[in-house]
Amino acid sequence: MSGATVKAFETQFEFSGARGHAVIVDFDKPWRFVFWDKAQYVGCVDLGNGVMFTPEWCEVNSPNDEECYEPIMDKKLRWSRVEILEAGPARARVKWSYALNDMRYKVFHGNTMADEIYTIYPDGVAVREVMIWPGNASKHGGNANFWQVEEWILINRAGSRPTDFIRPSEALTLQSGAGDVVKLKWPLPAKDGPLCGFHPEIADWKNYIGRIGLKGVPNPFTAIPKSQALFPYIRCAGCGKDHPFMKVFGRKNGHPIYYHWPATDMEDFIMGALAHDKVGKVATHTSFMNCNYAWRCSDDDFVPTPFAGTTWYMLVGAVPEESDPAKLDQLMLSYRQPAAVVMTRDAGEKGDPRRGRVIFEGFDYSIRAYAFRQHSDEDRVEFSLQPAKPIVNPAFRILNWSTAPERTRVKVNGKDLDPRGYAAQTSGRDLVVWVDDVWLDRTQIGIFGS
Repeated sequence: MSGATVKAFETQFEFSGARGHAVIVDFDKPWRFVFWDKAQYVGCVDLGNGVMFTPEWCEVNSPNDEECYEPIMDKKLRWSRVEILEAGPARARVKWSYALNDMRYKVFHGNTMADEIYTIYPDGVAVREVMIWPGNASKHGGNANFWQVEEWILINRAGSRPTDFIRPSEALTLQSGAGDVVKLKWPLPAKDGPLCGFHPEIADWKNYIGRIGLKGVPNPFTAIPKSQALFPYIRCAGCGKDHPFMKVFGRKNGHPIYYHWPATDMEDFIMGALAHDKVGKVATHTSFMNCNYAWRCSDDDFVPTPFAGTTWYMLVGAVPEESDPAKLDQLMLSYRQPAAVVMTRDAGEKGDPRRGRVIFEGFDYSIRAYAFRQHSDEDRVEFSLQPAKPIVNPAFRILNWSTAPERTRVKVNGKDLDPRGYAAQTSGRDLVVWVDDVWLDRTQIGIFGS
């Protein structure tokens, strides 16, 4: 039992000679989350030693020009905003809002916006919830070439190089959660192209768990569910099979190392600026591979605009350098296949799961938590979890709770849980409990107000 808790706060953050306002979420691990104004408040994982990672943002591109419409072009912070929605020992929730604009501060279709909410628990894992609001105020940009929502990106401070940290044999390792693995080595392939062109077997995978292999610092990851319900996508334009289009950044025009972001106010480029001889002298970012809602490979490919409010979910975090890769599989499967919940009913209560003193609302993927609602003055929720897959660090959200979190007790299989084994907090009348444990078998849970 770790006794880990979450702390979210605003402060001044300095990286690569630049200093500015930031929201930081810390949880007593070798990594933390940083939302920094000199990076346009992009959600980043600070890995230490001047190395960071980001799972990117929403991005779109037009056939009418070579501009990229994305929040990192908003150097003046006209639209990019960050806000702490919730802060407590059990979790923090941070909202980042932005426009998809080009270097001329023109927004795609006039008013294309996006919101992202990071829900971060004491295990250092976040749910990244991405919501897009495609514009309709103008025709600027025309038809999109792609709609992008994720990219594996490494960030290096001035004075360091990506090769100081990248493990060449496993620069990016992709896992399915079912034992399948592919590895991209460094240097990346000589040509750009869809991942399915290098590894056609990924078309049949159920998950895409990508970890950047680094030495001397934690290894960051993004875990993407192959699910239209959780991660909407258009069938791959590269191979025509049922999976999201993922593009590998090859060395067609040089190493995919750029210096136009972060920690810079430069605005004199189109699309991106390859670092070349600036590597090691200024802050750079390295793109490994992206994942998209839709992508145009030829003029014949149809790239639809996502509906307003289209939402994508993915897990983001880091693991120790020598950690067992199977633990990431376990984490993802715990998220994808939550346990069945059976409520413990009082005498005389009917067995209808949708009615009663306490109701199980379902597993909320946006917050990685089992959600309950109680209709009683007595703070008492009892249920069992019946897992098909291991339950990793479960969280529970209960509406209409009145007991202070420090007086809330948790029982597991009839025994009081050591307070160091969980964290609890309230927000208004809502309780959140996070448990630091892995459960393999049927587990009885009781949450009580004393």
